[in-house]
Amino acid sequence: MLRIFGIVALFGVMVFASMGCYDSAGVQDDSIVSAESSSQTGQINFIQEGDVVLYFSVDLNPDIYERSDWGEPPQVAIWLEDSVGKDIRTVFVTYRSATGDWMGKVSCPVALPYWFSRYNKETGTVGPPTYRNPAPHAVTGATPTLELTARTGVAPKSEWSYFIEVNVAGDYNRDFPSMLESGRPDPQGNGQPSLIYKGTIIAEPGSHSTPVLVGRTEQWSPTDTIIEDLRGITTAKELLGKIEVTCP
Repeated sequence: MLRIFGIVALFGVMVFASMGCYDSAGVQDDSIVSAESSSQTGQINFIQEGDVVLYFSVDLNPDIYERSDWGEPPQVAIWLEDSVGKDIRTVFVTYRSATGDWMGKVSCPVALPYWFSRYNKETGTVGPPTYRNPAPHAVTGATPTLELTARTGVAPKSEWSYFIEVNVAGDYNRDFPSMLESGRPDPQGNGQPSLIYKGTIIAEPGSHSTPVLVGRTEQWSPTDTIIEDLRGITTAKELLGKIEVTCP
């Protein structure tokens, strides 16, 4: 009897450990999610008088994320940084990464680990947002399924680097497998790690920018650096379709 109980308990631990960082409860019924905010370091404000507006438009590819083990839309974060990375402004982040309200998990540090590290610098915090200490509501949105649109206000003619980080749970492949070499499952149900896109834009009317894929993070553990080596990344490269950033 004890042996049977032990086997059942072990199976339960393995199932819990392999649950992905996905967002079924945060998925919005509509296909488009919007966020309208402007942020200063450590606080979130609405678009202020005199600001010009940067618009972000991102297409998602359900044919890709639905092939993952859970078939859920990806976690996404969008943020701005000045030329020296001192002024960091979160524009949008999906609900679970913004609140730490994970299904069946206390935390998921590999969901959007690079944004977590930038958010810590922006707000003076440590670690990912939590249910008790979430990211501001002004930049938090339900998980988009087809298209994400967001906007933020900045000073006229200011120059910004912008970043988009995306990650879908359970998108395993040969290089990012579901099992560790020790035979234990991927503890976060991650699969291919998050990818980071980067571009630059000057905030003046008529500006237009399209970002490029610049790197990834880690599958097994969080990191605060961008890894440029994209070998082994397959379907994750196709999670996002058309990405445009404009200043009308």
